[in-house]
Amino acid sequence: MATLPVDVPPACGRQDVSFTTDRVGEGDGRNHIAVQADGNGRQSCWDAPIAERTFSQLLDTCPMISGRLPPELWEQIIDVIADDNPYADDTLRRLGQVCRGWYARCRFRIQEVIDLSGMDKKQVYRLINILSEHPERCHVIKTVSFDFGGKSVGIFGSFTVRMMQKLPRVELLRIENGAWAAGQLHTQVFLHVTLTFESVTKLLLHFVPFPSAVVFWRLIRALPRLSSLSCMKVRFKNGCNMAGVVRVQRPLRLDVVDLSFSDDVADVLASIGAHLRHLSCNDRASSKLLRLVAVAAESLSSVHINVVHYGFTSDHDRPSVIPIDLTLAIKLHAISFASYLQDMGKAASVLSCASLPKLAEITIVLRLKPLETTPVEVQDALDKIDSGCYAQLDHSLSSRQFPALRKVVFLLQCDIRSSDEVMSVITEGCWRTQLSARLPVLHASGRLL
Repeated sequence: MATLPVDVPPACGRQDVSFTTDRVGEGDGRNHIAVQADGNGRQSCWDAPIAERTFSQLLDTCPMISGRLPPELWEQIIDVIADDNPYADDTLRRLGQVCRGWYARCRFRIQEVIDLSGMDKKQVYRLINILSEHPERCHVIKTVSFDFGGKSVGIFGSFTVRMMQKLPRVELLRIENGAWAAGQLHTQVFLHVTLTFESVTKLLLHFVPFPSAVVFWRLIRALPRLSSLSCMKVRFKNGCNMAGVVRVQRPLRLDVVDLSFSDDVADVLASIGAHLRHLSCNDRASSKLLRLVAVAAESLSSVHINVVHYGFTSDHDRPSVIPIDLTLAIKLHAISFASYLQDMGKAASVLSCASLPKLAEITIVLRLKPLETTPVEVQDALDKIDSGCYAQLDHSLSSRQFPALRKVVFLLQCDIRSSDEVMSVITEGCWRTQLSARLPVLHASGRLL
């Protein structure tokens, strides 16, 4: 369903909830709004399914604590929800019904997003007319989102033409599931993109097949302030050849590039000599990705390698380690890895091949499988890893390969299905003990945190 930048439903307008005002303390002059569900209201959070308990508990608890917490704290909680989830509108609307303070913050965050997903041309024009009648709303919009559901991206062109120079504060442009065909949009569409989205700094492209590399490149260059690019399954139907077609007047400089199954994008960025500060790759091994790492090596400050692959039925189905040679990245300050616990050796393989004089931080995030979260289960999983992997990792992280290395952090990541599982999860102290025994030299150096 399309989401317009409209108000959150008023907190005191729910039929199944009544609001009463109580004093917090005596003589402090502060009020808070208590939410009481009547016979038609939602059930207690403890009657809800396990999957719904966390959010229900939040709704139950917030009315009691919202008046006691510093405003800046619960504002940060709402901001995290809004920033981490691009589709958080429904969640924010529900949180906005907790109390008046939360309502104001949630309403403010919702109005920052305009979502045209699922809209036809008539609905888009109606939205544009509404925004034209209320130009003050345009000045608070920071995100514009399109999800075409696998259909034509023609509405994107219509929107950019009608909204030129009306969205001065947009930071994020999101385009998903769009069938971008050759000649589908007007030849001047990229000029309109510049005039409409000149302030955009972040571009997110998910499941978008471009007709050619040139069309993709023109979109990138139409955003003069672009500093962050995220691509998932972006490809070019007619290949990546840009020679003789595009003249790069100045190098493309991006602070953040996140590529997932987007080899064509890696090929284009490498061919134009893009300067990257941070590269995140959640992808299978490919020569195109390796070429990008080599081209951008001197500008890279940090690299994240995600070797967690979902949807594979067995260990044999998972792609092999990305054989990235980071030695050329002489300015690299930080490296992070994400993998399953049993795949720790993949990080060891990459690190053992590199010699980085300025590397100061290494973070390794190890994901636990279900039913692998208790101390005994974690120890069993660690015992199954080849001892040579620990020796290789311990030697690499303690040798002269990384003279500036200050800290190495191992983090565990797991899914908790119910509140009953929380108390059985391995503790930080126990995890540190397990690692120290397997990485003795690194532990003795004081860099294992």
